[in-house]
Amino acid sequence: MEIEMSESTMLTLPEDYNYIGVFLTFRCQLHCYYCINRINNLEMRGEINGAAWVRIINSIYTRDIPITLQGGEPTVHKDFYYIVNNINEEIHIDLLTNLQFDIDEFIQNIPPERLKRDAPYASIRVSYHPVAMKYEDIKARTLKMLDRGYHIGIWAVMHPQYEGLIHQVKEDAIKAGIDFRVKTFLGFYDKLDNILFVSLPL
Repeated sequence: MEIEMSESTMLTLPEDYNYIGVFLTFRCQLHCYYCINRINNLEMRGEINGAAWVRIINSIYTRDIPITLQGGEPTVHKDFYYIVNNINEEIHIDLLTNLQFDIDEFIQNIPPERLKRDAPYASIRVSYHPVAMKYEDIKARTLKMLDRGYHIGIWAVMHPQYEGLIHQVKEDAIKAGIDFRVKTFLGFYDKLDNILFVSLPL
């Protein structure tokens, strides 16, 4: 899909906007059964290429609000590194990720300072999904990136089915020096029938 834009075109957002999320792709390696993108068939939609994303993102007047790259899993976009490395340097970038990418490749392609800013929460926010992830793996990956200087933390939705586990891993993560935060459960839960949850990104 190609998007034509004039170089003189700038997108100015309303003054009361305080979050900018860019969904690079709706694809994801995990395929969680409760994913809202799958439920709404968003993962089946097409993707625009990296050059088009760069033109779009660079045309946004952000007022210092970071651009949060998300999805799906944004790092599965074939042009992910091109996109990050061609966004104007004055635009702050955040990343919402499941951290299932090649850590060494990420480190080689994106310096820590590109995803770091003065903020009360991490620029790289890992979405922890107990149904599809092993905590010890996510912990090891996060600690490796922290050791390399990246501003990274772990976030989880306090789903009723996993409350005990989330409290347990949060305590362990904090002891290990990882910023672990919990997002409010905003969906519906039925222990006997259906399980569905939705949470707004941060």
